[in-house]
Amino acid sequence: MPTVDVVDETFLVVERARVAAEFADPAAWPALWPDLRLTVVTDRGDQGVRWTVTGALVGSMEVWLEEVLDGTVLHYYLRADGAGADGGPVPLPPRRAAAEARRRHRHAKALALALKRRLENGRPPGEPAPPTDDGPTDDGPTDDGPTADGPTADGSRAGGPNAGGPNAGGPNAGGPNAGGSGGSRGNSGAGGS
Repeated sequence: MPTVDVVDETFLVVERARVAAEFADPAAWPALWPDLRLTVVTDRGDQGVRWTVTGALVGSMEVWLEEVLDGTVLHYYLRADGAGADGGPVPLPPRRAAAEARRRHRHAKALALALKRRLENGRPPGEPAPPTDDGPTDDGPTDDGPTADGPTADGSRAGGPNAGGPNAGGPNAGGPNAGGSGGSRGNSGAGGS
């Protein structure tokens, strides 16, 4: 069992293919992990990469990219031991292994957060993903006409399931609080609680 075992996850509101592109170029790896030499074991394309690791550590490392909601979870795994004089794995003493795992975890999180800041491009929390150059645009209605219950080009509602219903004139139009502000919140007004 490896003495250095690091697992990290970071959510990025970025398409998986854009995140995968950051790890696809072997020329970029030395800048990301300067003391490790990586050899691809499995290239999963947009789902990530798994490597064998040599150099300061000997073992395996993986970046797995999982599509979740409107973004990607970047899963990072490093399972390794120290490197012996012959380049083979040598288990680290417990305190040194724990210190190395903490150091590698901080590095992995710093890398993921730097990637998040750059790729999300200043997106405020809770806002949708930034538009991509090849994605759909928000240019308004198409020539195909309105959707079943969406607005038409002039802003009126199409004949969808809610057209003319209790909410046709806006929130609560024709509902229990119509014509007044600050309704009774479900109390009938009669005495009692």
